[in-house]
Amino acid sequence: MIYILFGNQSLMINNRLSKLVKERLETVDAFNYVRFDGRETLIQDIVYECSLIPLGYERKAVVVDNAYFLIKGGEKEKVEKEQDFKCLVAYLKEPNEQSDLFLCVTNQTIDDKSEIVKLVKQNGTIYELADISKENWPEYVRRYFDKLETKIDIDAVTELIVRVQGDANTFVSEANKLSLYTNHVRLEDVLLFIERPLEENAFAISNALIKGKNDVALSIFRDLLVQNEEPVRLISLLSNQFRLMSEVLYLYSLGLSNSTIASQLGVNEYRVKLAVDARRNISYEKLLIYLDKLYKLDYNIKSGQIDRFYAFEMFLADF
Repeated sequence: MIYILFGNQSLMINNRLSKLVKERLETVDAFNYVRFDGRETLIQDIVYECSLIPLGYERKAVVVDNAYFLIKGGEKEKVEKEQDFKCLVAYLKEPNEQSDLFLCVTNQTIDDKSEIVKLVKQNGTIYELADISKENWPEYVRRYFDKLETKIDIDAVTELIVRVQGDANTFVSEANKLSLYTNHVRLEDVLLFIERPLEENAFAISNALIKGKNDVALSIFRDLLVQNEEPVRLISLLSNQFRLMSEVLYLYSLGLSNSTIASQLGVNEYRVKLAVDARRNISYEKLLIYLDKLYKLDYNIKSGQIDRFYAFEMFLADF
């Protein structure tokens, strides 16, 4: 049997893969389970392995991770010049009935026009592993902590979801870390152990600046320096925050509602509300001035005219 497993979350792919392998094989060991990296292995070697009869078992499983050739316009790998994809196409037409081939790739889509994908659709099964939806994340978090026999407060769940940014692998890693620390995870535990995403830090900096809390913005920046974050990245993210705010204020001045603005800009309505509320502290015109300052700051840093750390810190202090 031939399988393709794809999706944005490698954790979901591996979970489904593990389930399928257990269903297909009575026992799993080094003699009936082989795993390759598609970026570093020749297709010919994979097909050869699939063609071999399993010794001592009724069937075997051959897993190919990073099957980049399933993606439209997928990045060419080091072994590309030596690859013989015709060999794989021929095998898919007449696969070894005693071998299960699993082609796995972490990507949102696969190339439906690919001859390989078309053949798998005819002779095998394709699994598209969807992301965890925004609505399902809280329940997913609670169930996972239940498995760990660890209690977690509601506000801690909310903050943890924000900090892992929809990445299931990151969530599992951080959840395991929290569970080792305590059997009752509270908000302060999440704040202490799980780093806030850089985008959220940029949002916190912009929010502090607009409220006139330059000292808070500087404190966040200095904490990020300990994590080796680059000022140039922060300048880019801060520019995005100010640009979004300027767009919100412009549309708001046209009489559009918060929900309509959120829909047009493709952002969360809460962010729109914060931007609208910020008009008491900063005007649309001032935002454009600071966007221009950030552009010049970025140019001066990249052209080597000023020290990036000192220059960005002075921007925050003088805002």
